Amino acid sequence: MALACVLPAADSPPGDRVSGAAAAAWGAAAPTPPGADGPPQRGQAGPVVGGLSASSVGVLVVDGGRHQCSAAVVASRSRRLLATAAHCVWLDGQWRVDGAMFIPGWASGEEPYGRWAVDTAYAPPAWQEANSPIEDVAAATDFAFVSLLPRDGLLPEQVLGAQGIRFSPGERVEVAALGYPALGGYDGQSLRGCVGEAVVEDFPHNPEQPPGQVLALDCDMTEGASGGPWLTGPDAADGRGQVIGVVSGGDDTALVSPVFDDTAWRIYTAADSASLTPPPESAAP
Repeated sequence: MALACVLPAADSPPGDRVSGAAAAAWGAAAPTPPGADGPPQRGQAGPVVGGLSASSVGVLVVDGGRHQCSAAVVASRSRRLLATAAHCVWLDGQWRVDGAMFIPGWASGEEPYGRWAVDTAYAPPAWQEANSPIEDVAAATDFAFVSLLPRDGLLPEQVLGAQGIRFSPGERVEVAALGYPALGGYDGQSLRGCVGEAVVEDFPHNPEQPPGQVLALDCDMTEGASGGPWLTGPDAADGRGQVIGVVSGGDDTALVSPVFDDTAWRIYTAADSASLTPPPESAAP
């Protein structure tokens, strides 16, 4: 099963894990998620409640309000950046952020921190130049940074806090992958998380090019979790840590994330520098 927020079903590229292939409609519902009474478990997404994740992680509504992804506020000089998946904001040759909004702490229809309007988004040129997320694209490029508009004179990080961010995490790292899975056994109404060891793997795509590299983790989260943060650190399972990647895609039992490497650092730095320019004030939705 592949994760995405905006694509109809399509053929998969070579390899046992792919990015992008199905849609998670905004507000989609399904049976009660598994593991509802326990903490995050290895291989299965359990609930993540309270702590920093309750304010810094949320639903990113895109594509004219029709589809949802996940995203997290990450620490930055501009204090208004989100990390998410590239396929959440750029798809089929166009941006999908017109009218997009971030709803931190979304839980069963409750919006404890309101809605934050998206200003703009930044994705790797390699992703934008590709034909689609499932044709000749490695999940290694499936990340983006999104700037939010301030609200009531306050920057997002001032209200919501922020996760740390880390580049070049290493070949093996303990992580907690968070997101809002919306299909299968999940309903998109609560923040879920898997914990476990993420391992760097080659991601085959175009046979004429060298494979990209991704982080792989045993986890059963589905569509809607795309863009959710992969956290590392001693408190990651409790929803506080450093973001080292984002949910890109997966199969029935595993997720993949791009590795936050030098390319990710350059996109992040460019997004942060551009976002230091005072943006227009956003009216509270």
